[in-house]
Formats: sequence, structure tokens, C-alpha cells
Amino acid sequence: MALHVPEYIRTLVPYVPGKPIEETQREFNLRKVIKLASNENPLGPSPKALQAIRAHLKELHRYPDASGYRLKLMLSKILQVSTSSLILGNGSNEVIDHIVRTFCIPGDAAVISKTAFIAYKICAQIHGVKTLEVPVNAELKFDVNEMAAMVKANDRVRVVFIANPNNPTGSYLNLSELNTLLKEIATIRDGSVLVVLDYAYWEYVTAKDLPDAGELFKKHSNLIILRTFSKVYGLAGLRIGYGIASPELIADMEKVRQPFNMNNLSLAAAECALSDTQFVKKAKKLNSEGLRFWMKELSEMDIPFWKSQGNFLLADIQKGTGMQGVEVYQACLRKGVIFRPVSNYGLPHALRISMGTMPENRHAVQVLREVSNKVSQKAGKKKKKRRSS
Repeated sequence: MALHVPEYIRTLVPYVPGKPIEETQREFNLRKVIKLASNENPLGPSPKALQAIRAHLKELHRYPDASGYRLKLMLSKILQVSTSSLILGNGSNEVIDHIVRTFCIPGDAAVISKTAFIAYKICAQIHGVKTLEVPVNAELKFDVNEMAAMVKANDRVRVVFIANPNNPTGSYLNLSELNTLLKEIATIRDGSVLVVLDYAYWEYVTAKDLPDAGELFKKHSNLIILRTFSKVYGLAGLRIGYGIASPELIADMEKVRQPFNMNNLSLAAAECALSDTQFVKKAKKLNSEGLRFWMKELSEMDIPFWKSQGNFLLADIQKGTGMQGVEVYQACLRKGVIFRPVSNYGLPHALRISMGTMPENRHAVQVLREVSNKVSQKAGKKKKKRRSS
């Protein structure tokens, strides 16, 4: 059949997730595999969430509450917003898709930064929306004035996506930078350009100058905030996230949301995970310990890295080893450690390392050292050979 597929779909490069543990075990005949590739919580799910899942297994023959009433009520109390300001998604990725589907048409444009979370570009292209990228500096940060100028220069721009902190770089915009950007964009086309602040990693943030998006939300009607249960709450496998915006924006987005996009187990688990403050505290403590450990070890291996406000570090592997990120990834993969190459972000020289448990971190460092030392030895032999000849 001669089916017509739009060019923006034909040329779409799908999202490639981190390599699964089971696939790595099969491919390399390994028993033990450590995955530090997908920014997951190494502690697993909240024990309270697991208890809720078990309690709801006998209700799987029932459709879930399509409105997510109980979860929205809990979130509204914690966030101090009305339930009409909340939308639930099958992961925050689905909310990103809702935003593009609701507020853009083919031929419109979205503004992101280079090295921004790749889901923004993919969701935009799926709907025929062009993405415009603001360049980043050596710290992998972009200039907010350049971003505002780009929005102003193109009257087809409908939405701006900013991950704060950003994945995979770990960089962020501080309060002053965000205020500057939001004020500038509010003056463009009568404030009709939406700004999406993705706060997927908010719970891990330790920087004092990274603002609470909730405070910004109260001041800017064109702002949409994204949050997720996939990271610190350990529910990545259940796919549940949410958006916060004005009731007017939420009402429009609800029109494109599929019914029952949240299942019974994810709703029940998210409700109980929200109340498990001790688990969140434990996860944050482990993450801080892991970041300190990795920064120390990478420094000792002379591998530069960018400081991060997430549960991962971006390492400049090429500067430290002379190898591209994907080469080190493949070498470590054969030894049972999965990192994340990020050449699809325009960072072929880098490797993203998610924080694991401390035993996982120590083992992964040992493997990375072995790979790095092997490269150094080869380089030394080549130098010696050149001298002797």
C-alpha cells in the first residue's frame, strides 16, 4: 500500500532508552550487571508504595478512577494549589505530549536549549512542530537573554521547554536567571508563549539559588510545571507524572488526555509514596553520598565532570581517557556495568553516570578504572614504540 507518512514522522529518530539489565546479561553472558544509565532510584520503590500495590492487586478487574481524584487531592494539599490546576500523565513525558498537542499545530515552533532533555524535541517533531535550539557555553548553560530573543524573533514559537535541573547535564537556571527569562517572555505577544519548567529532579536539588517552581507558578499565568514519581519516589516502572498550571490551561489539556491513562496500581502507589517522607529522605541522603563519591573518584582518575543537581553526573570521558563516550560505554558494558552515552545530545565525548547504591558505585568505579587504565597502557606502548623507531 502507498500510505502517506508526513516527512516529520519519516525523519523522526525515536527515543532510545537505557540498555536493560536482562538484555546485557543475554548479550554478554553475564550473571551480574549493574545499571547506572537511566537515573532510577537504586533503593527501588517506597515500601509504602509496594504495600499499596499488593493491596490493590485484587481490584485489577476494575477500571481506575479516570480523574485520579485521591492523588490530585493529596498533591493539592502538599503543593497548595487547587485540584483544577493539576493534570496526571503516564509519566511526565505524556504531559509534554499533551502540551504540544493542545497548544501547537504543525508549522509552529518550540524553543529549547542545546543538550536539553531530548523528549521535548521528539514530542514536538511527532506533531510537526519545529524545535529551535539556543547554544550553550562550556558549563553547558544557555543565556536567558538569547533564549528570549529567539522567542521574540519567531512569531510561530508557542512554547519554551526548560528542564531545571537539566538532564543529562545537571546544570540549572537560578532564581535571577529564571525571573529575567519569565519577565521577558511575558512581554512577547501579550504573554501568549507558554513556558514549561520541568522539575523532574527537584527532590534531589541542594542548590540554594534554584527556585521552588511553586512560587513562580503563583506569579506567571503562562507557566506549566512538570513533576514525576519516576525519580526519587522510585516508581519509574509504573509511569506516573503530573503537570501544574492555571485551571484554564489544564482544562484545555484535559481535552486531549486519554481516559484511564493512569492505572490502579500507579495511582495507589503514588498516593502512598507521597506520604513516605522517610524513604524520600533516605534516597536523597544516598544520592548526596553517591555524588560526593563519584566526584572524588573521577577527580582521582583525571576525568572532568560537570557538577549536577540531579541523581547523575555527566563526565567528560574523552578528556580523561582519550576515548569517546560510546567507546567507554561499550567497554564497561562487556564487564557488566551500564552507563549512558549521550552522543544523541551532541555530547559524543561524554558519559552520563546515574547514582547507584554505594556497593554498585564502588564496583562501577572499579570497572571504569580498569577500562581507563587499559587505555592509558595502550597509549603508553604506542608512545614507547614511536620513540624506539
